[in-house]
Amino acid sequence: MSVFYLLSIILGVTFQQVVRKPYTQKSGGKGVFFYSFMVSLAAMVFFIVSAGGFEWNVGIVPYSVCFALSYAVSTVFGVAAVYCGSLSLTSLITSYSLLMPTIYGLVFLHDPIGIGLFPGLILLGVSLFLINKKSPGATISLKWLVYVFIAFAGNGLCSIFQKAQQVAFDGAYKNEFMIVSLAIVVLLMAVLVGVKERKNIKTSVSAGWYLAILAGIVNGIVNLFVMILSGIIPVSIMFPLISAGGIILTYLISKFCYKEELTKAQFAGFIIGIVSVVFLNI
Repeated sequence: MSVFYLLSIILGVTFQQVVRKPYTQKSGGKGVFFYSFMVSLAAMVFFIVSAGGFEWNVGIVPYSVCFALSYAVSTVFGVAAVYCGSLSLTSLITSYSLLMPTIYGLVFLHDPIGIGLFPGLILLGVSLFLINKKSPGATISLKWLVYVFIAFAGNGLCSIFQKAQQVAFDGAYKNEFMIVSLAIVVLLMAVLVGVKERKNIKTSVSAGWYLAILAGIVNGIVNLFVMILSGIIPVSIMFPLISAGGIILTYLISKFCYKEELTKAQFAGFIIGIVSVVFLNI
């Protein structure tokens, strides 16, 4: 059964990354707020249905607000990065965001230093150097770099605030925390759609509203399966497999379905990046 959960998580993580590409291509990159609204709404509904109840605690609100803002930034700029740059490299760099909660745990929670931290950091640096190395045919742009690193920061902060909430409440109110957080994101994105994308709403809807809903539902399923699987196999094994599997599968889809090509330097950086992600998870 653990193999089923693991494969489902890897496929789910990959789907959330890959589905952004056809949506942004159809919308011309003009529906990022609408997409984020639909993803958040679908994920919120999933958590409400799967929770089976709601126990209110006002103490989760500050954590929910911080998580919601981080989640919104991660989603919006992640979609924008996929539109103007490489899907596979965007997936890889956003995966590096796990470094942020790792550092948070070491500094503020006094977590023990994992044996893979320092090798992972070295390999990460090499990977970033090669990915950004200028060579003929390179697809790196300044706009993509800005978007992907903002998405990286937002994704990392999501994990930090999620971890902080779990520590503060001894693992309680997980579903409530996610429901409140996603409700805030839904409201924020609805306002931004009305202000920024009102004229493009028809294009945004026709570009694939159903893709965003599917991504939101899959997001909820992935979170649920991660919680289940973490009680079956060690997290030191689970997260490296999920991270590496998702990155590799996303690369294969971006190459064979969307015909994305990496330069030799970028491909070397991509492979080293996969290894660094595995080390950082150990």
